[in-house]
Amino acid sequence: MLNADLLESIVETRYLTADNYMVYRTILRTFYLEHQKMHYQMDRDAVLSLLRKQPLFSQYTPEQLTLDLQQLVKWKNLTPIQDPRKPRTILEFKNRQFQYMLSQTAIEVERMTITLENLSTRTAGLSVSPFRRIREDLHKAERLEELSLREVHAWWEDLQEDFQRLSQNHQDYLREFYGPGMEMQMKSVDFIAYKQHLVRYLEDFIQDLQRSAAQIGAQLERFSAEQTARILDLVRRSELKIPRPQSEQTPGWENELLARCQGVWKSLLDWFVGNNSTTQQVLNVTNEVIRRAVQNAALLVQMENLGVSNKAELNHLLTLFAGFESLDDAHRLSALVFGVQQARHFSFSGSRETERVDMGTYDEPPFEHLLQPRTRTYKPRLDRSGFADKSAEKLAQRQKILEKEQALQQEILGYIRNGTLDLAVLDRPVSPSARTVLLSWVATANLSPDHRGQTQYGQCYKLQKRGNRNCRLICTDGTLTMPDCVLVFEEVGHE
Repeated sequence: MLNADLLESIVETRYLTADNYMVYRTILRTFYLEHQKMHYQMDRDAVLSLLRKQPLFSQYTPEQLTLDLQQLVKWKNLTPIQDPRKPRTILEFKNRQFQYMLSQTAIEVERMTITLENLSTRTAGLSVSPFRRIREDLHKAERLEELSLREVHAWWEDLQEDFQRLSQNHQDYLREFYGPGMEMQMKSVDFIAYKQHLVRYLEDFIQDLQRSAAQIGAQLERFSAEQTARILDLVRRSELKIPRPQSEQTPGWENELLARCQGVWKSLLDWFVGNNSTTQQVLNVTNEVIRRAVQNAALLVQMENLGVSNKAELNHLLTLFAGFESLDDAHRLSALVFGVQQARHFSFSGSRETERVDMGTYDEPPFEHLLQPRTRTYKPRLDRSGFADKSAEKLAQRQKILEKEQALQQEILGYIRNGTLDLAVLDRPVSPSARTVLLSWVATANLSPDHRGQTQYGQCYKLQKRGNRNCRLICTDGTLTMPDCVLVFEEVGHE
């Protein structure tokens, strides 16, 4: 089970993503380079002189450096050490000169960043030397009880290092064949010359892998469960022999140490023992890389051959074909060039002029048959045609709509008497269209704070209600019961 304290954020890496990361990284890289020269401690003036050698820090002030150093101290990247010299002036006492040195965590973080920066330039290879060293280490494990705990620890470290190098090398090398860089290289013409060397290199690695993996797997299978337990117990005791700081001796750390040792041994078994071992997976991946390399090289050769021009040969054949006087000679040349194996026979339900069996295909007149592709997405070409002129129909429809609106307006305005529209005393039934307009006028004025509104014909009116009683509005399609109200227009309507 993971310790919750190990899952907290790492303060020492904040300088890599801070807003002023360029300055922080430059300062720590300067400390790291000086640390490599065994110049472990530096004061502010020494750091400033080293930074000002770079164009980016030509205007860098001591005050800015002091603030940045304090921030790095707060992030535990730098450890301040008080200058032991006694101050001679009040200014020196106030400034409190410090010596700064890198913390151990900051050193490891800088090493990690340098490793990440050089990942793209590091060359990976498929070396067989780890197989040889792992075989030697396993052979030494048979007499491990005769060695001292210090020698047992050295043996265990060598075995882990060789196994890690083997796993990392083949992963880094084969991963390059699945990246975009190798995809582009495989499509280039230069890959044809590189292919033979690559295939030979991978084939040699496969042969060494098959031979070495079988030997290592046999060595691992010879160890019984009791021998494996004794080996791992010796490894655990050799690890316990190493003095460790109190911070690493967490509760149950001895059990975690034994679990790590057992995990490494199980990884060795998974790598070399069994039909589904990692060795078999590496062989399959390597064979797939060889297959892809050969296939891409063949496609490139084929693409190059497509560029060869056959114009002269085709011109000669066409000249011979045009010079023949009889159809039989043309048939013979066609059979020589194309061959009968490429013949295709078509049948169709066309009507023939005669049913004579002694007549050949070339004796009958040609027949045209439309062929369509056998795809689901095919659509026949549509004949393009112009747009019909419907301006007269549109004009007639527009005139009809205008006449209808004008009739509706005359009907509605006919209900207005002396600037008043009393819905309760209308003398003739109201049509549904006119009723919709009248009700919209009532609703608009009713929603207005001052009970006023304006019609679509530009007339302003005011709504007046006669108490809480209702009136009956007679319509052509029925009778509507509604509140008794009157619309009073500001301008006199049409009689």
